Amino acid sequence: MNHKMLNNLTGLSLAMLVIAGCAANSGNGDAIQAAKDLTEQDRKTVQQDDRGHKPQPMTAERLKQVLEEYNAGQDAELSWLEYNDWRKARFDSTDANHNGTVDTEEYVYEYEGRMDARIDEERLAQVKQTKMRFEALDADDSGAIVWAELAASGDKIFKRWDSNQDGVIDAQDFAANDDKENNQRQQRRSMIRMPTTHNRAGVLELYDANGDESVSHEEFIQERKSLFHLADENKNGRVVLDEYLAEYENRLDAAIAKTRRAAIKQTYVRFGVLDDNEDKAMTFDEFQISGKRIFTRWDKNSDGVISAADIGV
Repeated sequence: MNHKMLNNLTGLSLAMLVIAGCAANSGNGDAIQAAKDLTEQDRKTVQQDDRGHKPQPMTAERLKQVLEEYNAGQDAELSWLEYNDWRKARFDSTDANHNGTVDTEEYVYEYEGRMDARIDEERLAQVKQTKMRFEALDADDSGAIVWAELAASGDKIFKRWDSNQDGVIDAQDFAANDDKENNQRQQRRSMIRMPTTHNRAGVLELYDANGDESVSHEEFIQERKSLFHLADENKNGRVVLDEYLAEYENRLDAAIAKTRRAAIKQTYVRFGVLDDNEDKAMTFDEFQISGKRIFTRWDKNSDGVISAADIGV
């Protein structure tokens, strides 16, 4: 091989390397550019945009949730670039026909799949928790709950809420228990909204029979007896695990059906909001209108990174 031919091949090889390098970097180009696109004007626009969830204070629990969802535990902060890349991956997976836009059915179908997976996970957890609750109620380990055992548990719940011990759970008692409710709100919200005695709304839904926004001791006992009666299928005065689970799962599945209907309906509404030009085809830029709004509301100190520095700001 002569010297001239060697030089030509070397030049060709270098050219191929440059082309390959450009191709390898082109995938990051859009993400890098989009990261630069989070401008001061974007932040000002977000401040004037009241769509979506209202801004919430950043707490340690909320930061943990954000990092778990978007950062996959890589480090203790989430940059705009990381968030943008996550959103782009979500958009691409939603774009089932890979035409660069997302239509209504693609958007709803993708959300429905994620929602059902989360509901299935939460349902299993709630059934497991219900079994544990049964074991705690079955004080004598007889394999069945009798009314005296359920009543004893109820007395503890009522006393915990009736802070002034006047025999009625009312606004004064709910105010005294605000800290408990605030701790509950900071935890990840469940897709399945089952009433619970851990918050005001649950106490009222379960036990406020006359709808007066308070629960007397008599109301509380009567509603507990009603639940016991419904669970005791063979009316022998004893509720075994299968009966206890069946009663709870009937209410659980009714709540799931209600949740799914409401969530799917809201997803169609959400698509209409995201489709900024109303052409029934959402682009990534349109998708990121909400992305910038969400990120900016979390980035309390406006440093381009969601981290512990945003807590309390």
